[in-house]
Amino acid sequence: MNAPSIFRQTARELAAQADEHAQAGRHQLGRCAAELGLLYLEFETNPPPGEHGRLAWDAAEEARESLAYGTAVGCGSNTSRARLHLALAALDEHPADCAPAAHH
Repeated sequence: MNAPSIFRQTARELAAQADEHAQAGRHQLGRCAAELGLLYLEFETNPPPGEHGRLAWDAAEEARESLAYGTAVGCGSNTSRARLHLALAALDEHPADCAPAAHH
């Protein structure tokens, strides 16, 4: 049996944090933890390449740090930055898939 990847392990930890925050009535922090956990699952299923991949990872780590300090605003904004860089990495990797269709 394989050990879970760091991404999956982190997502599980964030799920537990989300549950704890929700039970304590800290809904914004719970939401941030849940959204960040989903982001780490995206890293698991589609590791982002290149510069945008590195920037996505850095933003996700900054979001985890903000969450550890209990700041939902920092966590949310950094999670959004990470998602943006993931999308840009996908565009860089598959530009033809994202091009608008030509209209005749």
